[in-house]
Formats: sequence, C-alpha cells, structure tokens
Amino acid sequence: MINSKVEICFIGNAIVDILSRVSYETLNKIAVPKGSMQLVDEEISDKILKHIKNPSIIPGGSAANTAVGFQSFGGKCCFIGQIGNDKFGELFSKELNSSNVLFENKNHQVSKKTSKSIILVTPDAERSMSTFLGASNKFSIDSFDENFILNSSMIYIEGYLFDQPKAKEAIYHCCNLAKSLNKKIALSLSDLFCVDRHRLDFLNLIEKYIDVIFANEFEIKSLYQLDLKESINNIKNKVDFGAITLGSKGSIVFKEQADYHIDPISIEELVDTTGAGDLFASGFLFGFINKYSIEECGHLGNKAASEIIKYIGARPKILLKSIL
Repeated sequence: MINSKVEICFIGNAIVDILSRVSYETLNKIAVPKGSMQLVDEEISDKILKHIKNPSIIPGGSAANTAVGFQSFGGKCCFIGQIGNDKFGELFSKELNSSNVLFENKNHQVSKKTSKSIILVTPDAERSMSTFLGASNKFSIDSFDENFILNSSMIYIEGYLFDQPKAKEAIYHCCNLAKSLNKKIALSLSDLFCVDRHRLDFLNLIEKYIDVIFANEFEIKSLYQLDLKESINNIKNKVDFGAITLGSKGSIVFKEQADYHIDPISIEELVDTTGAGDLFASGFLFGFINKYSIEECGHLGNKAASEIIKYIGARPKILLKSIL
C-alpha cells in the first residue's frame, strides 16, 4: 500500500508493447489500419505476431508511459492498472517499480493474460497499434487501493480505459473521490478512434470532473465534430487548462481563455512516433505541478516529445531532468 505523498496518480491500462518495423505492404496484408489503435482478440493478436520478426518487447501503456516520463523529470508518482498473473505481468510490474513509479497488483485473482499492444512502425515513423486488452478488461474498483488516490495531489486518466465497462465505473469512482478532496483531474483523450467510440462519455466526464485536458488535433476535432479553432474554443469553456498537440506543427496550450502556440522542435531523424503524446503530457504535467507558466509547460512537453521520437519505444532512454 502506498504510504507516502505523491504528486500524481496515473490510471490506465497495464500493457506490454511489442514493437516491430514493417513495410507498408505488410501493414496492408494483415489489414491493420495505418496510424490508429484497434482492439483485437487473442486470435487476431496471435495472427499479427506471426507476420513480424525480432520484435522489441517493452512495458508500455499510455498512462504508464506518462508516469515514467514524469518520474524521469524528477516527479513523484504512482500508477493504477490491472495486470495478469503471467510473465508479461511480472515484466510490467518489475519495470515500472524499477523506474520508481509506485505500483502494486492488488487483484491477484485475474486469470486473463496481461494486455499487449502490437505496435507496427512503418518507414514514415507512424505507428499502427493492435491491442489485446486481456487482463485490462478486468480493471475495476477492486484493482487498486484508494490510498493511491488519497495520497496524491492530482489524478490522470487514460481515455483508453473507457473501452471496458467495469473500468468506466472505476473511473467515476476515482473522479468522485478526487473531487471530494479538491484534487485536480486530468484526462487524455488517447486516440481518434477511442473518441469516436466514447464521445458522449468523454463529454460527460469533461463536463462534470475534468480540470486539465490532453488531446491531439484530430481527437479534439472528433470530440466536438467541429474545426480546430471552434473545438479549442469549446474545450476552453469546459476546462481550465489544456494542451492540443499538432504533430510537426507544435502544440497549442491554454490556461482559462488564453491560448498560446508552441513552436515544434526540429530533430535530425524521426524514428518512431510511439509515445510522443504520452511524453508530451509528462513534460507538461511536470511543469504544471511545479507551477511553471502555461507556455513553459508547453515547451517542456514539446522537449519531451521530441526526445522520445528519436528512437523505438515509448519510454525515455535518458534522464529527462537533463533537458529541463
């Protein structure tokens, strides 16, 4: 059980990433939608794995990646998620705790396999994900100790969790608990197709609970079914702080009604965009917790995102506090 104060409690799917470079032809052959995240069953997951060679196996999960990035900046945090009782679950738990992100598997009765996301990276560095949720489907109120939330200053929710009914119930429980204690609540919209699946749920959650929003250009436009400018104006009327990433065009960050465009950081070689949004959030949140200006939060988010896209995987290979 967590018995010390942390700054942020991250809540998300506990996933192991299986990454591989593939050609456009292979992507088309196995019918994986380019640049998206699709949910697959175990049978399809196994079929896709047969088409890839020498993959890299790395603990991942959107909120967990952000937690590791936040800790790498020097933040103190914990993670809530559900793993299975298998070797991938052991790997996820070991790696997260060795990164000094507090995590414990409270519900040991889950028999399903730990979630895995097959991430196929094409020559343009775009990632296409096929995710088998497995044990994450069992994420519920029984999966965590409430002290993880009680002893944090803020909670961060991964939008992918809305793909599981019991997880949705747990999210509202966490939000009600956090709100009753005046803790800030952040939400990442996670993925364009995730927004398409859960638009009404997201709008309801934002209306009632959310203080800080993270989204990319396509996700926020999908949420409101409007153009970028109108969508940003809409979200600014609902939450106090936020960041909208624009890929190679940088990002837009806002505090209340004031917004600012943050210029992109150019790099020599783009290798893999996996985790760019996750790491942007980690930089932004480190600035936010430490009371940086909203523009400084955006710049730090851009720095973290530009670092992670230099190599394969969504976990930083350098100590991110070195880029402060």
